[in-house]
Amino acid sequence: MSYVDAHLHLADQEYSGRIELLIENAANNRVKHLLSNAMDYDTSVETLSLARKYKGTVLAAIGVHPWTVTNRQSFELDKVEQLIEDNGKYVRAIGEIGLDGQYSRNAEKRRIQREVFQFFLSLAERRKLPAIVHSRMAADDVLQTLSSFSPPKVLLHWYSGPLEKLKEIKDRGYLISVGPSIIYSKRISEIAQSAELGLVLSETDGPVSYHGPYRGRMTQPSFVIDVVQKLAEIKSLSTETVREAIWNNFQNLISSNGKVGV
Repeated sequence: MSYVDAHLHLADQEYSGRIELLIENAANNRVKHLLSNAMDYDTSVETLSLARKYKGTVLAAIGVHPWTVTNRQSFELDKVEQLIEDNGKYVRAIGEIGLDGQYSRNAEKRRIQREVFQFFLSLAERRKLPAIVHSRMAADDVLQTLSSFSPPKVLLHWYSGPLEKLKEIKDRGYLISVGPSIIYSKRISEIAQSAELGLVLSETDGPVSYHGPYRGRMTQPSFVIDVVQKLAEIKSLSTETVREAIWNNFQNLISSNGKVGV
């Protein structure tokens, strides 16, 4: 019985000095794969280093987060692209990329976010890598932008957009991921209930912290077990059925760049 954390940020400063604990936590709780997403050039470098050190456990997603795009004048796109070119063996996805409505409230910021998003979608398309996409308060714009590109797979991580968009997401062959907020968030529970199981992955988005039973606790890979159990409860299915479906969905996400094992 293996689990996956399909979206987290091991190179985040909040996890500095704690990586060994996180890897041990994953191993002890059968969380076999951690898809670690970069935020900028520096975290891309560190993410690749972790993927090399913990080969097979840590899988690298390399990209520039829309928050980075909004809050910095320079985000080193050429250097990030060169990293991907030089480290193709370890790059399993392009991410985290996307749009964020909270941080793009003026036209210029929206324009820059969209240009960077398009840059990485084109890169994902050319290199045949899945795209790990941020879409907070921007689901319509994200889907519209994605319609012009054809990466092999798309994961809309922590999807919180309209329920009625789930059919379009399914029809396009995209996936969504849900995290520990499913335990206490009515909105995320509604999305999880409405989404077909074949669309869903488990994530933590660590080191993001959570409310409810997680208040005051460092986010760890083992939290995905709670996510799977809650999803099984919501859908009136067995935990094993949901766990196996999520495992298969993850293989589907990354299969364009080679399966990572059972």
